[in-house]
Amino acid sequence: MESTTNLPNTFEQQIDTAATDRRFVRIEYMTDLHEYIKTDVLVKGRVSKDGVDTLLVATGDEIPVKKIVAINGAISPGYTGYESYSCDC
Repeated sequence: MESTTNLPNTFEQQIDTAATDRRFVRIEYMTDLHEYIKTDVLVKGRVSKDGVDTLLVATGDEIPVKKIVAINGAISPGYTGYESYSCDC
């Protein structure tokens, strides 16, 4: 019998799992200049910096969770209209 693992499927579950397990994920996010960025990156942790919930990634970037459009395909509740703008380019 094959064992199955419950994979995280909601946005918040994806964020928590990536930060806790230090996973390699695809993150789509908006910069402060409203640039749409898509990157595949290792998540090192989740911290609060000056009261802002932030993901720390292996590239050295610090991505505020409120700026994340999607993580591993799970769309943020704050960006529900953006799934149609995404592509696998």
